[in-house]
Amino acid sequence: MSKVKITTNLLLLAALGFALLGCSKKAESIGNGVAPSQVMQADYVVVSPQAVANKISVTGTLMPAESAMLSAQTSGLVKTISFKEGERVAKGQLLVRLDDRQWLAQQQKLAAQLQTAQRDLERKKQLAEIKGISQAEVDDAALLVASIEADKQELDVMIEYSVIRAPFNGQIGLRSVSPGAYLSAGDPVARLVQMDQLKLEFNVPERYATQVRKGQAVVFAISGDDATYQGTVYATEPAISETTRALRIRALVPNRNGQLIAGAFAEVNLTLDNIPAALLLPAEAVVPQLNDQVVYQIKGGVIKQVPVKLGIQFPRLVEVVHGLSAGDTIMVAGLLQAKDGLPVQAGQEMFVEKMEN
Repeated sequence: MSKVKITTNLLLLAALGFALLGCSKKAESIGNGVAPSQVMQADYVVVSPQAVANKISVTGTLMPAESAMLSAQTSGLVKTISFKEGERVAKGQLLVRLDDRQWLAQQQKLAAQLQTAQRDLERKKQLAEIKGISQAEVDDAALLVASIEADKQELDVMIEYSVIRAPFNGQIGLRSVSPGAYLSAGDPVARLVQMDQLKLEFNVPERYATQVRKGQAVVFAISGDDATYQGTVYATEPAISETTRALRIRALVPNRNGQLIAGAFAEVNLTLDNIPAALLLPAEAVVPQLNDQVVYQIKGGVIKQVPVKLGIQFPRLVEVVHGLSAGDTIMVAGLLQAKDGLPVQAGQEMFVEKMEN
């Protein structure tokens, strides 16, 4: 091989070496002259709107729509009991009658006295017209009639008190008296409960009080039953309890089939609001600061710190109501090393779980 050819080959090899060295130096930098070893890599989510329901879960108690402990309004001996324990009764139905013979006898006596007094009053009015008696005698006769009528009305009330009737339609419970027993006024006889419709009572924390409205639907479940039931809010207390800092609420629950029992414990789910396009992030993507909440957005290959305002908070997700837009890319990992303006490379894309409404 000639000396000239060897020299030419050496020059070509040297040129190739310098070219490779130049390529190596160019590969060591990225972006604005930043080495790859200095660029942070972070997992991320892309903000996407979805429909969510703002729900809260609380505990409650089922109550009868109406409930009354039936009792006697006067004293007396139990003469008859006209109901069976546990049966359904209608409003106005006779349930218990006390011995009223003495009052009935007095009623007959007063009726006779009233009839005599009224005839005497009519005669005296006629005599007064011909000046046969004074007006004072007529007034005394009228007063006697009025007095007997008042006594009769009082006795009629006592006779009415001697019977106990159902004040509303419902199911009567276990009786605590027997025929022949002596009842004093106010002694309990049996409880009457209206079961065709129940009331669900529950409390919501103060921060949700203004979001509960009349007519709102309530879904609940009871222990030992896989079914879910529904009610409708019909009333709330006018003020928040100073003791519990909660608002007491009642809902009406249909119960025509009698499958629900008053007094049962209920797990209540209340939908406060439906949001058609909520922006949700994993809770770990939000970093609390002294007076603010921030997220780290990936934009143009660098980190941008963005203050945000949060809305609904779920167990693993939070709603962002201000500061972000659909399509923004937000870091969910490496937040402790994140700084505003720091170069960043997108790592693995994470996805926000879909909420069940």
